[in-house]
Amino acid sequence: MDWERTVGGYALVMGAVTLAIWVLTVERGPVMEPRTDPFALFASLVLGGLTGVSLLATGVGLVRSQLWARPLSLVAFGLLFAGVIDSAGYYAGVGRVGVVVALFVVCLTTLAALGWSLVDARNRARRAAW
Repeated sequence: MDWERTVGGYALVMGAVTLAIWVLTVERGPVMEPRTDPFALFASLVLGGLTGVSLLATGVGLVRSQLWARPLSLVAFGLLFAGVIDSAGYYAGVGRVGVVVALFVVCLTTLAALGWSLVDARNRARRAAW
């Protein structure tokens, strides 16, 4: 199994999903009340957009076996992990258990992809030192 392409495919799918959610949020209005904390809403939209774009770039780079994609994958999966944790907290607070379970599965998959990126970066550094 080619782990680089598998992780790249996951990054592409999650990037597309993240940007789709981002577009729907911008188009239809936020889920949360904007008057309660406008900065949190703004930060969430900016980070959602950055996460989606970085995941798409990572996915394209990993599928094409580009060296620059490996360090970018650490950033992209880190952003995705933070966003999933933040979203899970919000949905747990409003009592949406099904969404929290789905986000937990995404969180575990993202941790596996992040772990692959870290192990791959460590192994490449060792080989380069020889």
